[in-house]
Amino acid sequence: MCDLIFGIERPGSPPGDYGQVVPQKEASHSPRHSHPPILPAHLLQVILNKEIPQHVEPSLLPEPNHVMLNHLYALSIKDGVMVLSTTHRYRKKYITTIMYKPI
Repeated sequence: MCDLIFGIERPGSPPGDYGQVVPQKEASHSPRHSHPPILPAHLLQVILNKEIPQHVEPSLLPEPNHVMLNHLYALSIKDGVMVLSTTHRYRKKYITTIMYKPI
């Protein structure tokens, strides 16, 4: 093969050994990084769990906060069913998709 392509020299391989063995974690990692991060407070407000006033049509959900858009929400499993939802915005309308999965 030629080392020069269009006048640019191809870089060589990085130095070091190559193999299939996964390197061990370094001791510098503290145990506090072993847990997933805590969710911000605004993502804990799931619109599916909000109370709807009696005078409002029950099929309508409240308008979501802009930071709640494009996130996947999973509700706790009840009666053997998992519920997932996500909300997207299209112009001035909000579309919430709810998926039910029997476990």
